[in-house]
Amino acid sequence: MRTIFDGKHLLVLERGDWQYVERKRGKEAVAVIAETDDGEVILTEQYRAPVDARVLDFPAGLVGDEDGSEDPEETARKELEEEAGYTCDSVELLVKGPTSAGITSEIVSLYRAHGVRKSGEGGGVGGESITVHLVPRAGIVQWLREREGGGVLIDIKLGTYFLTQSV
Repeated sequence: MRTIFDGKHLLVLERGDWQYVERKRGKEAVAVIAETDDGEVILTEQYRAPVDARVLDFPAGLVGDEDGSEDPEETARKELEEEAGYTCDSVELLVKGPTSAGITSEIVSLYRAHGVRKSGEGGGVGGESITVHLVPRAGIVQWLREREGGGVLIDIKLGTYFLTQSV
């Protein structure tokens, strides 16, 4: 493996004749599927510079980023609270795998939160500008399609989880 570019937060590496991106810190990510007792799915929306658009996603974050915990389960709980303003009794790992294996080494773990309850406002930390959405599960596919029609991008984890259920 050879380093092609060493930036502030990212590396471009080469293995054989393949180049890919790797984060310097927080090389693993988590995302949390959380639903209130009222059947509302907790989603986040924020501007993402790489795609120059607002993106809808599950509450999510990097494991071990900025001196955080190296424990994905602990990170999932922390991100749910920081980004969405909810705590939970427990999280259950559903699946773990690469986000886009052709371009990045990032691995994401998708968790389901159990015993979800409101604890604060959410919105993120450190200058994040996160909008929290509570969307009734029964109408989520239509809601996502409407948001998509308005120019908001839907993260593939979220889209795969909900939009393929209507196919």
